[in-house]
Amino acid sequence: MDRSKAIDGIRKGFRAIAIAFVVATLIPVLLGLLLSVPTPRVFSLIVSTLLLQANAAFVGMGGLGLHPAFILAVMTFVELGIVLALYEILDVFAEQSERVRRFTKSTEAKMERYPILQRYGAVTLIILPMLPVIGLYSSVVIGWLLRWNKLQSVFFVTLGWILVTGFLLLVALGFVRVVF
Repeated sequence: MDRSKAIDGIRKGFRAIAIAFVVATLIPVLLGLLLSVPTPRVFSLIVSTLLLQANAAFVGMGGLGLHPAFILAVMTFVELGIVLALYEILDVFAEQSERVRRFTKSTEAKMERYPILQRYGAVTLIILPMLPVIGLYSSVVIGWLLRWNKLQSVFFVTLGWILVTGFLLLVALGFVRVVF
């Protein structure tokens, strides 16, 4: 690997970190300051979202006593920051690794055989953030590996995230009863 390629990879890695920091941390903290929510509670919700994904809604409601609309907003910003950063990181891997580049080209060739999946496959990303094993992080990787349109993929992952988080907030509020 030549030096300019390595420097470009490092630059893009820092860009991913910057995106994650601004969207997943800075915006939620500023929103908390604007709404007079204590910063430690905002950070707790951010970290809970990173670790527990959509289940952090319960932490926000029960442990932190935050308003459901604020929880949904913060969790969505965290999700969006992470999704955008993951796309940046995955693109860097594809540019830097010959093995990853070969794999993505092979996947693109296979996907060309299924035009309907190529065109509408990103819609399936609505469901993936809701699945316990797949969740948020894997849904981004799946959309990226299958070479679905990035804008559509981000939109549908975020829509699925908002739906699952909204549902869990309704459960936490007692509007929906879940029997296990």
